Amino acid sequence: MAGCTGSLDEVDVASASLEEGQAEGALEISDGSGDDAAPGGSTPAATLACAPLCNGSCTPIDLATINIGGAVYMALTDQYVYFGGGYGSEVGDDKVRRVPKAGGARTTIVDRLTHMTRLVGSGPYAYFAASAPRLGSSLNRVNPDGTITAVPITGGYPSGVAVDSTHIYWIGNKRSDIYARPLSGGSASLLIPRGAGSRQSLFEDEDSLYYIESASSGMMKAPKSGATAPIRFIPRVSWYLAFDEDNVYYVNGGVHRMPKSGGTPVQLATGGTRVAVDDERIYWLDGTALRAMCKDGTGTQVLASTSEPYNLAVDSTGVYWAGEGKIRKIAK
Repeated sequence: MAGCTGSLDEVDVASASLEEGQAEGALEISDGSGDDAAPGGSTPAATLACAPLCNGSCTPIDLATINIGGAVYMALTDQYVYFGGGYGSEVGDDKVRRVPKAGGARTTIVDRLTHMTRLVGSGPYAYFAASAPRLGSSLNRVNPDGTITAVPITGGYPSGVAVDSTHIYWIGNKRSDIYARPLSGGSASLLIPRGAGSRQSLFEDEDSLYYIESASSGMMKAPKSGATAPIRFIPRVSWYLAFDEDNVYYVNGGVHRMPKSGGTPVQLATGGTRVAVDDERIYWLDGTALRAMCKDGTGTQVLASTSEPYNLAVDSTGVYWAGEGKIRKIAK
């Protein structure tokens, strides 16, 4: 697959703008409008020519049929696409299901869950936060063979979960304290004590954790080491983040990129509700289509029409989303 290089200037892409946070409930947070920095000053992307995906005409593959609204969360592991959660009456009977990335039978891992708040993948494992009488914890790991292992936690029900190659992180104590626990076992430790407001939507990169804190009207950033205090990093709230080696990507009234080292956000596209990235491209949903562009701002494509605004994931083999009652994939 061809790559992309060069600095990325502001690019306008026509798309429909949807309200942020619909899938996350009615958290009332100021969006910090008026304090976003003007475009410019971002870390440049690498420079390559970028050929269109699918030779400019992509055909989605349907991996699984799902209930409409029955995939509020989606996560990738080495082999599977996991999905779960629901709206309305389904919230009292949430399920965690999976389907092979290469296609195959859909499997229900666990059902009759309540109050699912997160589903994430890392390597061969998926992790989910949900309640059920037969589960050993409100945070659990799904193993490649489909069995479930309880993850002992401190601080009550998790309102956000993130995982890397060595630790799992969660927000506990009613959306306040952030904890870490080694994946190899051992005790949980309090990593980031409670701040000035409630917290949720936890994300991680190589060195840092990112999360919404209601009092900040933006996204906070804190080192995983706990060596320094959290800072208000992104000046507006975003429910989803994506990362590459140098930048953080987020959506709030458009698709934005900001250097991990800090600086001025650059708006890459208008509209947008969810963003994902790989080494070559930026992908986003806007409630009407799945779109992509090269990191140098060229090669903008509509990959597929879809009304799905939130479920989007990317790996080396494909682009995945949950739309029109199906788990769908475009092979790269």
